[in-house]
Amino acid sequence: MVYMKKSILILLISSIILMTACSQKTETSLSVEQPQNISTGDEIYPALNENSVEQSTNVNGMRFTITLPEFTQKYNEKLKNIGITDILVTGHWQKNGETQRDSNGVEIQYYYYDGININFTATVEVESGKLMNIGCGTTMKNFVAQTDNQNNSDLILKKCAVMAEAVCQFPSGSTDVLQDIFYRTTIESIDSLWYQGFIFSLSTQENKSSVENNIMLFRVFPVTDELKNDWNVADYEAYSASVPIETNAVSSDE
Repeated sequence: MVYMKKSILILLISSIILMTACSQKTETSLSVEQPQNISTGDEIYPALNENSVEQSTNVNGMRFTITLPEFTQKYNEKLKNIGITDILVTGHWQKNGETQRDSNGVEIQYYYYDGININFTATVEVESGKLMNIGCGTTMKNFVAQTDNQNNSDLILKKCAVMAEAVCQFPSGSTDVLQDIFYRTTIESIDSLWYQGFIFSLSTQENKSSVENNIMLFRVFPVTDELKNDWNVADYEAYSASVPIETNAVSSDE
């Protein structure tokens, strides 16, 4: 399957989540500052909640163990814990089109959530009611802009990290690691990283009339080890060790 690139039209975002595999990222130049907090080697730790995923006959071979309403509740709780009040309202999730079947014949329903400058997407198995994947989308223009002298990219990546922490049921305190994973997909020549059983990806959709309106969609979903190997997805822990990131820490002399 193919990962593509960006714009805030929800129909385009929804079309991207039909694709649940990996490929090459279209060459794109992004100027994104490093998040205020990132992981270090010591902070990359096994954090998987073994009850967060279960086997499925869907195309990825795995699914999350929580439903869309359960994810929304967990996401909101984690946002509040870090002082962000821009929460999701369960009743605002909308179905996107009719139910469909993935390539394995599993019936699925796509959902979207219109937010301010960012949107969320979800794929839900109809029979089980469990999530297959969850995503956060925005435009390149919004991603690289600033609001009140703060980089939008930092807040968006943080929300993506909280999204992943909630749906993967990682323990509180994993946010910096997960934010670093998503950050690396924006600045390095790799669009997907595997961590603790999950694929974290940046997929994009080109807007031919305006590069600024290209869509960026950050997603997380579980896969079997066999698919991870078949897709040749890089392991985050090994990748971050081989491609260390420069820190912008301010010294005490400054």
